[in-house]
Amino acid sequence: MAKSKNKIRQNNKEYKKSKRLLTGTLCCAAGLFIAYSLISADNTGAIGKMISNVLLELFGSASFMLPFILFWFGTVYFVTSSILRTRIDTVLAVSSLTLFAVLCEIIKDTFDIFSDGGGWTGAVLAPLFTGYFGSLSGLIVFAALITVLSYFFRISLFGIIGYFIKGIFDDIKQWYEYKKALKQVQPKILQQNKAKKDTENINNEKDFFKQSEEPNIINGRNNKKSKEKFEEKIKEPKQYSAAVTEEREKTENTKEYPVQQEIPQKIDTKKFKYILPPVKLLREGGLNNQINEDELRNRAENLRQTLKDFKIDAVVQDIIPGPVITRYDIVLAPGIKIQSVMNIMDNISLAMKTAAIRIEPIPEKSAVGIEIPNPKASLVSLRDILDTEDFHKSKSLLTLAVGTQTDGSGYISNLAKMPHLLIAGSTGSGKSVGVHNIILSILYKARPDEVKFMLIDPKRVEMTAYKEIPHLYNPCCTADDADVITKPDEASEALKKLVKVMEERYEKYAFNMVRNIEDYNNKMIATGGDKDYYIVVIIDELADLMMVASKEIEDSIQRLAQMARAVGIHLILATQRPSVSVITGNIKTNFPARMSFQTVSAIDSKVILDSIGAENLIGKGDMLFLDTGASRPVRLQGAFVSSKEIEQIVQFITEQDFPKFYEPLTNFASANAAQTPADKAEKDLIPALRLIMERRRVSQDLLKANFGGSARATNILSFLEVRGFIHKPEGTNKWEINFNLIEDYLRING
Repeated sequence: MAKSKNKIRQNNKEYKKSKRLLTGTLCCAAGLFIAYSLISADNTGAIGKMISNVLLELFGSASFMLPFILFWFGTVYFVTSSILRTRIDTVLAVSSLTLFAVLCEIIKDTFDIFSDGGGWTGAVLAPLFTGYFGSLSGLIVFAALITVLSYFFRISLFGIIGYFIKGIFDDIKQWYEYKKALKQVQPKILQQNKAKKDTENINNEKDFFKQSEEPNIINGRNNKKSKEKFEEKIKEPKQYSAAVTEEREKTENTKEYPVQQEIPQKIDTKKFKYILPPVKLLREGGLNNQINEDELRNRAENLRQTLKDFKIDAVVQDIIPGPVITRYDIVLAPGIKIQSVMNIMDNISLAMKTAAIRIEPIPEKSAVGIEIPNPKASLVSLRDILDTEDFHKSKSLLTLAVGTQTDGSGYISNLAKMPHLLIAGSTGSGKSVGVHNIILSILYKARPDEVKFMLIDPKRVEMTAYKEIPHLYNPCCTADDADVITKPDEASEALKKLVKVMEERYEKYAFNMVRNIEDYNNKMIATGGDKDYYIVVIIDELADLMMVASKEIEDSIQRLAQMARAVGIHLILATQRPSVSVITGNIKTNFPARMSFQTVSAIDSKVILDSIGAENLIGKGDMLFLDTGASRPVRLQGAFVSSKEIEQIVQFITEQDFPKFYEPLTNFASANAAQTPADKAEKDLIPALRLIMERRRVSQDLLKANFGGSARATNILSFLEVRGFIHKPEGTNKWEINFNLIEDYLRING
């Protein structure tokens, strides 16, 4: 029974719905037909003309409102809301049509706009308003009447307008919700499209990683030669200053050397004509030899096939041949990690028939560099690096020809910016030859009065070839007696004295109000004074010195490494045992520049470079160089220099007879330093007397405030009392000052 009632109700709802839709459709159709009849009556036949004439006769121009009213009724029947249907009824339609006809007639009479006016309805009703109120007042009364009627019939014009506006906003809101729902569905569609596209890309990448093109061979061996060549010969015979000639004749006649404690007569070395060694004294290397491109491409294909055997898809992008090492830049297929290549490093070495390889990521290319030794290495000569435009244009006196890069181009660095260098490598890896390259690089740049070498060689065989050059320096003796330091105790004493040289230079720079050696030398050039020379300290085997006097050596090296850069003192430490007991944390902190040749283990590589990799080098000058500020080390091939080449360069320098001269620390100490309290008081005498004359009094507190330290003030007071400048009468605790004696002493001495 209940089901039959529900079915009847459902049928009634469907009947009412269909009836409402039919009524709305008929209203819209009638409105459309009436609108067409009013606009184009000739095309609507007799019925259309009749409807048009009747409406125009009755309502005039207001007849054009009838189609809009019918359209509105049709819309209302389509809308399911019952509230709107109760508010819009037939009275509203007739009243609106009648009032609009009256309005059209009033506007016609007032402004002569509508030609048809308000028709019969407007013509009959309009005089009721215009006759009593006039044209303009009739418009006002008409507006008030419309307002009253809308209120009487409970019709809100503003409500109707608001309803239309609200409908517009509702449509916009529905459109926005639709777009939002579409965005939630769209990622799934995009994901499906992306999966389809990735499948297509994988198929394309499989085709790409078939090495369709041959790799590029980048040849950087043809170094740019300098446009301005080094001097190849001595132009004029040697000319010496008068002071040098007189000193040499005196030495030859007496056959005696000056006493060490005596201050030697200062020699003006600026007048001496010194010629830098020519590059022809060095042999030529084999960097410019032709490379076999077919062999390189065959090895690249062998490398690619080896990776493919281990299921690593890759293509060889570039081949960079070097004198000893060739680097193959490979691009891995998507999804393959670089660790998978590093895990088969030994297998790659076996396949390429080499002892060791090195794998390095190359971020700027998004590639992986595999460095493989060449079957036959080429000789790298120091001349290949010195005879380049980069080295020749470098203005620094401490320019270093470190080595050649993987592509064969020279690598130039500046010791003054490092400012200290740490070198390590096992026996036979090329460490000593690298030290010789550093010394010779500076000899090709600097005069003996511009750079001095303090060479410490505990092994006694590596640096003895340089014992005759005028560049040698030892703060413990004069220039004539300066030699290569070989004993550990002498090295310890020389480093201590070098610390005092550093302190004296800082005092001198503070007095001249300059910050570093460059500013001081520039000031001396402007004022005509004597410039300071750079001091390069090279220790060939640090481990041997640390075994004998580790505490003293470490303290001196640490102080020099922390402060000596500004005064032109630079350290180069070399050792074949880079352990934490030799290269301590205090030393390592102040040596940002590192040079590592082949090491025995990865632990030694971590000590020197803070990273592994040096254990995979092949020796014979193969190195990893970490420059100051660099994020990762660069692989270089050190140049080879023979003993005969070193002898030729040393002979060329010594034959010029450049005068050996510098002011040793012992002379500074005898003239300025104070070793006893009496000497210190003598040094402070004149400043103390000037202070007494200025303040007109003397006390221990006054001297302590100006000279620092109670002991030093007490010594000065005692010295002043002994010399008779002050005295304290018996029974008093106040110093009496002999101002006349002080004035006489200052007038004569200061």
